[in-house]
Amino acid sequence: MKNLFKVTGLMICMMVSSMYMANAQTNQEEFLAKWNGMKGYTVEIIEAMPEDKLDFTPAEGVMSFREMAMHIAGANVMMASKFLKEGDPGMDMEKKDMNKAELKMAVEKSFDFVANICKSLTEDELAEEVEVFGGAMVSRRQVENLIDTHGIHHRGNMIVYLRLSGVEPPAFRAW
Repeated sequence: MKNLFKVTGLMICMMVSSMYMANAQTNQEEFLAKWNGMKGYTVEIIEAMPEDKLDFTPAEGVMSFREMAMHIAGANVMMASKFLKEGDPGMDMEKKDMNKAELKMAVEKSFDFVANICKSLTEDELAEEVEVFGGAMVSRRQVENLIDTHGIHHRGNMIVYLRLSGVEPPAFRAW
């Protein structure tokens, strides 16, 4: 009888856990809402840096603020078109001397490019595995999260650059 209770209890725990895990996965609507929020937040960070400080770098050998913004935009486009679905962002991602207005436009276009690709993916395509860096096989849904995490990392760098330049960064927001 004790074993029956243990097995039944274990089965109930496994069922509840699997239901929780199924619901824990972010759906496309939630991902895109957050993604578009982060687009606005990234643009606010760029707007906060004075034009004459776009080339600020805290140490030799690291990207400047301008290069960091272009790195986010370029990586958005590269990872989305290489690992999610091919496409053309309709912009020159190689221009190195963008002014602040051009940087903001490039970042906005890169976020829109990713959003449009993500909107076009079916659930089957999101579950499909693709080869990414180092030969790892991950789902396209995981690639979406990789692109998002990459941007989070570099937005954090940009906030530090703002503070080191004496600029108050925009307040954090999660979506």
